[in-house]
Amino acid sequence: MYGIGVDAVQISRMKKISESFIKKYYHSSEISEYLKLSNAHEDIRCRFLASRFAVKEAYAKAIGNGFSENVKPCEICTLNNEYGAPVISLYGSTLKTNGTLKCHVSITHEADLAIAFVVLE
Repeated sequence: MYGIGVDAVQISRMKKISESFIKKYYHSSEISEYLKLSNAHEDIRCRFLASRFAVKEAYAKAIGNGFSENVKPCEICTLNNEYGAPVISLYGSTLKTNGTLKCHVSITHEADLAIAFVVLE
């Protein structure tokens, strides 16, 4: 095992984030998935953003350095596979630096928290 990371994000905090924040910290594929939720209740949209951000933070903690030139939040993308399970994909310098590591991720929601757990090996 290389590293583990966990993070919790307050879901209601996502109601206050700006479009520029979303463009800066989320991968274009995550933004596309988020836009598909445009007709969903605000709580569902906020839960999506909070859970994806929690994964980014948990991944940075699992790497051990936090966010840096080699670990950028917008290059850490979490989408669901055909069974609904979350899967992390890396891009850019994050992929170049850490692409050989296998990523495992789990996301849960409870009350006003989105929690992500990442294991790297």
